[in-house]
Amino acid sequence: MTDLRLFDLNLLVAFEALMAERNVTRAAQRIGVGQPAMSYALSRLRELFGDELFVRALGTMQPTTRALEIAAPIARVLADIRNGVLHDRSFSPDQSGMTFRIGASDHSEIAVLSSVFGELRAAAPNVRIVVRSVDRDRVPTMLESGGIDLAIGYFPEPVGGAEHREVLFHEDFVCIFDAKACNASAPLQLKMYLDLPHIIMSLRGELTGVADSVLARQGAKRFVLMGTPHFIAIPYLLRGHRAVAAVPRRLAEHCSAVAGLTVSPVPIKMEGYDVSMRWHLRTDTDPAYRWFRELIRGAGRSKLQKARPANRTRLRKKNY
Repeated sequence: MTDLRLFDLNLLVAFEALMAERNVTRAAQRIGVGQPAMSYALSRLRELFGDELFVRALGTMQPTTRALEIAAPIARVLADIRNGVLHDRSFSPDQSGMTFRIGASDHSEIAVLSSVFGELRAAAPNVRIVVRSVDRDRVPTMLESGGIDLAIGYFPEPVGGAEHREVLFHEDFVCIFDAKACNASAPLQLKMYLDLPHIIMSLRGELTGVADSVLARQGAKRFVLMGTPHFIAIPYLLRGHRAVAAVPRRLAEHCSAVAGLTVSPVPIKMEGYDVSMRWHLRTDTDPAYRWFRELIRGAGRSKLQKARPANRTRLRKKNY
């Protein structure tokens, strides 16, 4: 058995050219080498296979039975290398039927993906998206396992060595309420804000949040009527009821009109947070995933606000 370590891939390419041209000079020209190099390649092939492979007859180089025997397997090997290893890694969105898997909270799904649909349908009509609900603790495992290709959300903690993170935009908060049910109008004053019951987003079932800490420093207090883990539920819970909530601005922009709510600045100072995307290094250079991240990045750029003050304090809590 021939030792594979003795093989040079160029010898197989030379063999393929000799089979096609049946002439050393033309075979050399076919693959862009000199005639001496092709003659040397033929000599090495004969040595490795223990056969003449090509013999002179009627003015051409005719393949031996051994050459005919190995021609098809060598052609398949070279085709597999060209198509499977050396193929063009460019990505054609209009021809692709890929499915991209995104991990996102309900707010991130609305804030980012709503801006992606139009371009996605126009540029890649057969590409599909699957959204999976995630929390920050599960994102690294889901990216590592391939359960998701990309995560979008609030990620204040450092990413691991196998991940990238990129800020898409900064989100801030506004109040939403049913003006008729609350007998109030925008801008909502602090007294009314404190008088109204509050609904907050709470991932862990708590009924306090960032606003309570801010109010405590001012010697004030609010009544939290309800906590829900779903930002998207809040506008519809408020409809027709005397209550108020602080929600991300982009959620309010999408849902307030549908739910018949009024939008107002929050009458206390509430810091916002950065919405980022995270992905595994495994997909960093893949053309398809790079294209998709640029699509998400473009949605983020369309939402950028003015630069934040240098001394802005980032929030570490998720209840509001």
